[in-house]
Amino acid sequence: MIEFRCNSYHKPDNTPIVSDNAIREYAEAILGDYKPELLREPGKISGERFLENYLGATMDYQDIYYDEGKDPIAGATVFNDDKVWVFDRENQRIKELDVCANTIIIDNDTMQKGKEGFSLFTHLHEGGHLCIHPCVYRNTEGQMTLFDIDAKTLNGEGHVALCKRSSIGGKKGKLFTQEDFREHQANVFAATLAMPRSTFIPTAQYFIRQSNIGNYRDVIVEPDNGWDLMYENEKLIITEALANVFGVSKSAAEVQLKCLGLMMTEEQYSDQYSQMSVAF
Repeated sequence: MIEFRCNSYHKPDNTPIVSDNAIREYAEAILGDYKPELLREPGKISGERFLENYLGATMDYQDIYYDEGKDPIAGATVFNDDKVWVFDRENQRIKELDVCANTIIIDNDTMQKGKEGFSLFTHLHEGGHLCIHPCVYRNTEGQMTLFDIDAKTLNGEGHVALCKRSSIGGKKGKLFTQEDFREHQANVFAATLAMPRSTFIPTAQYFIRQSNIGNYRDVIVEPDNGWDLMYENEKLIITEALANVFGVSKSAAEVQLKCLGLMMTEEQYSDQYSQMSVAF
């Protein structure tokens, strides 16, 4: 396994201060070490096999407990021997589960049929935490972590990264907290493993060339149409094709398209319309 290295960390919690491109390069180096063929030919990575066979993680599947009215938890990464609250369906009760270090827990709801793309991304997202964030969560001998000081995380486990469903695979927006930054870093890691640039970019460019999206640079859209429905339809076709090739969700494929500058965001599309309206 290739060790993650970073020159700058946020204090006092040790969240890495690192660019998206640096994380992409790190994830692609790991992929080249694990399955280099996925850097040459587009294909699907197995999240579970990657976590078990390459990262050496122990996998577990549970109904991870979350407070009523709160965002459900999709996955968790356990860095030290610890306890995690889960729901025991057989006995219809909440219980503390003893979990050993380097365990990744995936919520059972994440594994439901029809959520394969989200499940893959969640597995890889948790792998991102395991690779990038031991400095935040793992307590080694003689080392204090943020959570030893504060004695809390989302539900009280000091060495567990608990990932809300809404945090996984999300489009990059404003990042306010260090938790936001860590979740974003894990998303970039996961997206790169599932959709490495060396195969994703040419594959996306091929599907884009087959569509009519490129022609929209010369099309004036009526203002009352808003985000043009024809553009949306073409985008859906492209993202669905990419999702099938890489085994991800359509939303994950769309986020990757936009993050890599291969497709306009709604804001960019609106700006283009405004410029074209002035020109004509």
